[in-house]
Amino acid sequence: MCAIIVTFTEIKSKKMKNNLKFFTVLFSILLMVGCKDKENYSKINNAATAAKTDIHKIVVKEAVDGGNYTYLNVEENGQNYWMAIANIPVIVGETYYYDGGLVMKDFESKQLNKTFDEIVFVNTIRTSEILAEAPVEAENPHADSPIEVENNVKIEKPKNGTSLAELLSDKKSFSAKSIIVKGKVVKVNNGIMDKNWVHIVDGTQFENNNDLTITTTETVNIGDIVTFKGVVVLDKDFGQGYVYDILLEEAKLVK
Repeated sequence: MCAIIVTFTEIKSKKMKNNLKFFTVLFSILLMVGCKDKENYSKINNAATAAKTDIHKIVVKEAVDGGNYTYLNVEENGQNYWMAIANIPVIVGETYYYDGGLVMKDFESKQLNKTFDEIVFVNTIRTSEILAEAPVEAENPHADSPIEVENNVKIEKPKNGTSLAELLSDKKSFSAKSIIVKGKVVKVNNGIMDKNWVHIVDGTQFENNNDLTITTTETVNIGDIVTFKGVVVLDKDFGQGYVYDILLEEAKLVK
C-alpha cells in the first residue's frame, strides 16, 4: 500500500490504462495528509499486491493513531485485517463502509514501530452504504494525462536547465541523467512510498504532454515556482501495472 493518506482521484497513466478508484490519491487518495518530515514517513517494502473495487462493510475493532493515518483493525465477513485511512475520528465498534482500496504487503509503520503483513489503504470510510456522489477512489500518486493550467503560465528555463518540452520530446537521451527543471507546482501528493510526488508545468509541452512528475523529500505547495535537480528515470515499474513513462527522482530543490 502506498504510504500516506491523501485525497485520491482517478488514476490515469499512459502505459497503465488502468483506472483504479481510490488513493482518492493518491495514487487525490485521500492518502495525503500533510507535509511531514522524512523520518515520519512509513516505508513500503513491496509493491501493491491488489486493488479492491467493491463496496466493503466493516466493523472497527481497534483504532490506533499513527500520525499521518489512523490504523484500523476491522472485521469484514468474519475476517479481520488492518487498514489505514486519513487521520479522522473513528468510533470502535461502529460499522463503516468504504470503496476500493490498495493492498500492500510488508508495510512498515515507523510511527507504530510495527510491520503489517498486509494492510489496505483507502480514501476514507463512511457510515452509509449509499454514496451521495460517485465514489472517490484509489489512485496512483500521479496522473499522466495532461494537466489543465492557466494559459499565462510561462516559466523561464533555468540556467543550465531543461524545459519540459525539451525533456519530453527526447526522453531517451536524458535517461539516467541528472537535470535541472523549473516550473509551477500544480499538484502535490505527500508521503506516498516514502516520497512526495510533485507535478510541475512550465508552459511548454510536447504532443499534448505538459507536466512532469517529480519524487522528492522536499516540501512544496501548489502554486510555488520551484527549481529541482534530479535524475531522469524512464519506464519506472512499481508492479501491478503501475508503469510510469518518465519521472524525475531523488530531486532536490535548487535555491
